[in-house]
Amino acid sequence: MTETPKEPNSEEAERLAQSTGGHGISRRDLAKIGALTAGALAVPTVLRNVGVQSMADAPRGTHEADLIIIGSGFAGVFAALEARSHGQKVIMLDKGTVGWSGLSPWASDSRPFDPSIYDRSEWIKNLSINTEWVNDRVWTDIFLDESLDIFYKLREMGAHEAKAFERSDVFREALENADVQLIERTMVTSLLKDKSGKVGGLLGFTYDDSNQPCEAVVVKGKAVINCMGAGGYKSPGFPNWGQTFDGDAISYDAGANITGKEFHDTHQTFSNIPAASYDGWIFAQSVTGAYIMAGAPDPVKGGLNIESAVLVSGGKVVRDPNATPAGTPRPEGPNLEAIGNRSKYEGKGFLTEDNLTIDWGGPPEDPPPDGNLDRGFRVGGSTAGMGVHKGEGVFNSDYTCRANGVEGLFAAGDSLASMLCGSSYPARGFSSYGSAIQGRRAAKFASEYAAITPMPQINQAEIDDKMSAMWAPRENENGFSPDWVTNLLRNTMTPYHILYVKEPRRLEGALASIEYMRKSIVPNMIARDGHELRLAHEAANMVLNAEMKLRAGLFREESRGTHFREDIPARDDDEWHCLVLLKKDENGDMGLSKHMLPEEWKPFSNLTYREAYPRPYPGEDEYRASKGKA
Repeated sequence: MTETPKEPNSEEAERLAQSTGGHGISRRDLAKIGALTAGALAVPTVLRNVGVQSMADAPRGTHEADLIIIGSGFAGVFAALEARSHGQKVIMLDKGTVGWSGLSPWASDSRPFDPSIYDRSEWIKNLSINTEWVNDRVWTDIFLDESLDIFYKLREMGAHEAKAFERSDVFREALENADVQLIERTMVTSLLKDKSGKVGGLLGFTYDDSNQPCEAVVVKGKAVINCMGAGGYKSPGFPNWGQTFDGDAISYDAGANITGKEFHDTHQTFSNIPAASYDGWIFAQSVTGAYIMAGAPDPVKGGLNIESAVLVSGGKVVRDPNATPAGTPRPEGPNLEAIGNRSKYEGKGFLTEDNLTIDWGGPPEDPPPDGNLDRGFRVGGSTAGMGVHKGEGVFNSDYTCRANGVEGLFAAGDSLASMLCGSSYPARGFSSYGSAIQGRRAAKFASEYAAITPMPQINQAEIDDKMSAMWAPRENENGFSPDWVTNLLRNTMTPYHILYVKEPRRLEGALASIEYMRKSIVPNMIARDGHELRLAHEAANMVLNAEMKLRAGLFREESRGTHFREDIPARDDDEWHCLVLLKKDENGDMGLSKHMLPEEWKPFSNLTYREAYPRPYPGEDEYRASKGKA
């Protein structure tokens, strides 16, 4: 590797690495060494890999199935169950364990569309306005058609009675009853292709090597469904630390188009405890979901009796037997009644279900002793780098969930950029139900594909080359700690003036740093054990996605949704009513292009600009006036 000068305190760092059993510098260790908290980010510390090990003789496990599903959240579970109903042999892999990975434990909302009480055109209009007209209307229709069925499927499985952190047991039981083979705590690092270029398997490794060495995992199949979720930069304040864009990275490397990278989630945290996701828990008292129409504000959390139609107690929502009967006509349109500085929504009705009881769940243990914790006020930025649910990931143009650009690969959930929610997340509940719908749909078309596709023949050289790259951090004698690389990435990407308030010079400066990291730092990471090997691959995936986000932010020359350009603070439907696609070209470079959306998906002609886009950007009116636009 390239020789890099040691930072003055690197000897102290290496001494600490060996004094802690050879496991290197942890986050806690970095805090102990003052010079390495700030100085190490400015001057890299090249560490000796005290756990360096040849992986040539590492054990290999080989498996085979008709369909391979990666990820066991809402999308993965519904995909697996659908595939089994078509008679497909299914292997499911997960970096964690069933129902505990990604955001699945936290998905506590239910928002099905009941056509007997809701107005379809009103939902579509509200969704389009709130997601700034780049939401996919076909996926919207699919959601409206199928979401209520997902509600009943979850009810049959017992998910409604289970607390959020018990849902894993419900999912596991359903998968085991369907005879789905589970391979858990396995990091998937790449997709495998046959000689014709079709995806026909994957490669990964087990990382719990405290009692036994890491094992390579090779799985061959007729098709792969990517349900790996999205990602974030392991930011505090929101539980997305296990999501690191792995699915986007392996799909991009295999040749798939990726989209939605310029739009970012804006989940909130609390000013007094911005990094405490447990203390900031807000899902446990959620009274949202099936009771709120799309695009309307959420009701007050915890204890609010909405229109006397639901009672709330300890996170449990039950229908009030004395309430107005379900389906009774309500006033047309949203009626917002101020309650202090908050609002409640008096909508058109509730699910037409008698004795409806849903326990949205709570933390796995009792709340902290201080029940009167002063959380302060709401602030943004708890999900730095996380994309809009259903708005970033693998691009598919024909609603089969097939990845455009590569055969044999399908995607669902937050791995699929269906643009169900366009450029900003409109309301809670679309993520879990959207994932379930898409997982089921992906499995349907993947099963049809598998039924006419022979088992792929993958060249051993393809496997060996990817395996060599997978093990590289374990075999590097000197290099950079994945923790250090991740911290460097955060310092580059998470400032609000990079992710949210964009300007070309700042984006280009950050991009130059990220490009250097990808070319010169990522290949030289070290891993002293299996867990650090996982961190190394996660860091590499996050760096790749940082480049995607920066390039997409520069490419889209307008402002829309959560993408705000200071230099162009207005929407431009003529040029940018489109998706921005990113694809690895034949030279290995990142190419960008537009995918224009149908004309009929643009703002309704009877709306003024401000009616179509009710949220003004700073300086937008002045900018539009300077361009001669009303």
